[in-house]
Amino acid sequence: MSFFGKLLNFKKSLEKPFDTLNNIYISKESILHNFDLIQSLLPWKAIFPVLKSNAYWHWIKEIASVLKSRFTPYIVVDSYFEALKIREVNKSDILLIWYTLPSNLKNFDFSFIALTVYDFETLEELSRIGRKVRIHLKIDTWMHRQGIYVEDLMRYLDFIRSAQNITLEWVCTHFADADGTENDYSDFQSWIFKKSIEMIRSSWFNPKYIHSDNSAASLKWFMKDEMTALRLGLSLYWINPLERTDPDFHNWKSLIPALSFKSTLVLKKPLKKWEKVSYNWIFEASEDMTIWIVPVGYYEWLSRKASDKYSYAFWDMPLRILGRVCMNLTVIDISWVDLKVWDEIEVISDEPDKFNSIYELAKVSETITYESCTRLSETIRRTIT
Repeated sequence: MSFFGKLLNFKKSLEKPFDTLNNIYISKESILHNFDLIQSLLPWKAIFPVLKSNAYWHWIKEIASVLKSRFTPYIVVDSYFEALKIREVNKSDILLIWYTLPSNLKNFDFSFIALTVYDFETLEELSRIGRKVRIHLKIDTWMHRQGIYVEDLMRYLDFIRSAQNITLEWVCTHFADADGTENDYSDFQSWIFKKSIEMIRSSWFNPKYIHSDNSAASLKWFMKDEMTALRLGLSLYWINPLERTDPDFHNWKSLIPALSFKSTLVLKKPLKKWEKVSYNWIFEASEDMTIWIVPVGYYEWLSRKASDKYSYAFWDMPLRILGRVCMNLTVIDISWVDLKVWDEIEVISDEPDKFNSIYELAKVSETITYESCTRLSETIRRTIT
């Protein structure tokens, strides 16, 4: 880092940050506990933490810094931009798991970068560049997204063998329905993947890492497969990706929540009987009540589908949302508890069974926990505790 850069960082360290109305708190202890728990159950597997999409919106540099104390052969991200962010705080190698324009590859530093390859054009460009590069070949086991079909595999293997600068370090796939309660299609995908591994080995390749496991697959089949690595995504942040009706869901109660979201009461107002609240008047007071304004709306990502359905919390007391969720605010009912302006309330709890957990927010928003996490606005301050 240049002298000017060091001076700028020193100046920033002296600045007192503004207080904020909304805060997300992320527990370092919980992140490390969840990592260690999975590793203790899978001691023969290398764990590749997935920090793509800004670490599922938990903040990529902060989570990468937390993981410095753990052995991570690779950290998984979507883009070279994310890889460079991580390398500022963590010197683990980086796996790019998403597409990259072949024209950009000449600008990459392959000393710490490995690529997931889905197409022949990328292989040809890597060969043309001529620098040593490690690749991770993804097999499409009939999920019909990224990856190459098994019937095209030999063409790729022949090219890799002839290219002196390309090393096939691993092979992987992805399950379409690992978080579902029925496993038939996942079993079929696993069968296709094992056939592709046999083809690779019979062609005298010996990949260092073989895996098909995302968090859901690891939680369901961790004792049943022969994979040597896993991609630890959502479960690193404590969220169980399985359906609550799945028989394996409750086997993972030992995961500890890492994220909580707190906001602030900003304005108190009386509401008389028959008066209505917010857009479209979907809530009408059946009695005199006290309402408060909270600076959390669909920009911060509280879905409009949560209107009149979701509740915040003050300790263990529910504070129901009244009427429509607005762009930057919601209205809540606090008629029966004496609170003051600037008091803190809880938007998302770090208790998985609480009425305002991430699971409940996803349910009333008619979506999945992945989306509920990754849509939390970047304007909300994240603090590692």
